[in-house]
Amino acid sequence: MGHFIKRELETAFVHRFSHGTMPLLNVFKNSGHYHVLSGLNLAYWLYSPASAQGTLLAAKLGDPLLLAVFTGVFVLAELSNLSTHITLRNLRPPGTRVRRIPYGFGFSMVSCPNYLFETIAWVAIAGMTRSLAAVLFLVVATAQMYLWALKKHRQYQREFPEYPKTRKAIFPFVV
Repeated sequence: MGHFIKRELETAFVHRFSHGTMPLLNVFKNSGHYHVLSGLNLAYWLYSPASAQGTLLAAKLGDPLLLAVFTGVFVLAELSNLSTHITLRNLRPPGTRVRRIPYGFGFSMVSCPNYLFETIAWVAIAGMTRSLAAVLFLVVATAQMYLWALKKHRQYQREFPEYPKTRKAIFPFVV
């Protein structure tokens, strides 16, 4: 839930969008992706009778060390994601569509560290819940962010001849 609240607050107070509107199809695609694939699907499996106290699944999910590790990874990934969104916001003066090369935390290795950190956050959720629903969401979300990262990476390379040649799109040293 924290991820979604953070995302809504960022949309309202941090992001500066370069496009005036979002295509109608994207509204349904994004809503379906977030509310059905994650919200309903993940909630169903986490709060179903199969996960109730006293079940084998509940016992596996109750390991305090694993829960602490995955929670720590999740919090660090979410804060890192927020940091990159603030960096991107500060590149664009209010009311403009100015684009600049981003530098700072995460940007030395990849063009879209916000997508990398969001992927890491969902890996932590999948590890915390050990749910196939979380893994499905992780795969779908990462595939979509991968496509967005490739597009943005290519835009940066076309727009800025001096764009760092060693940066990858989303995953350091890989792509």
